[in-house]
Amino acid sequence: MRQIQSKAYGVLNLNENQIYEFEAGILGVSDIFHYALFPMEGTPFFILHALEEEVSFVLLPAHEAVLDYSFQISDEITEILALNSPEDVGVMVVVNIQQEELFVNLMAPVLLSPYSLKGCQYIIKDQELPIRYPLKTEGGRLNVGAET
Repeated sequence: MRQIQSKAYGVLNLNENQIYEFEAGILGVSDIFHYALFPMEGTPFFILHALEEEVSFVLLPAHEAVLDYSFQISDEITEILALNSPEDVGVMVVVNIQQEELFVNLMAPVLLSPYSLKGCQYIIKDQELPIRYPLKTEGGRLNVGAET
């Protein structure tokens, strides 16, 4: 079992099947290629933490943020992620905090293939989607059902 010593999250224990390779990196940190994915216990959120750097992202499965969120994946991305079908990919949105409110980036989701352990940040170019879409909560729970 491997570990990540994270300043933000403490010691994170991980198995090899939690490590994803991002051949092109992630926007803003294109020189980091390996991340581990951790569920945040008791929440729908995940942490995507770089293996060798103090870089991490909070992710949320897209279906937890919005309904009817869909887009076409290019053949290039299908090949990069080694997907057999579009259903083989997990779609996560990056969560940002702005003035104590949560937002998700719908324009550039993180795509993960649990079969090939490859990932990428995919920029959707054929739709106008918000970079800061408010993530609403009701009574401490996410308000899933908002449409884009």
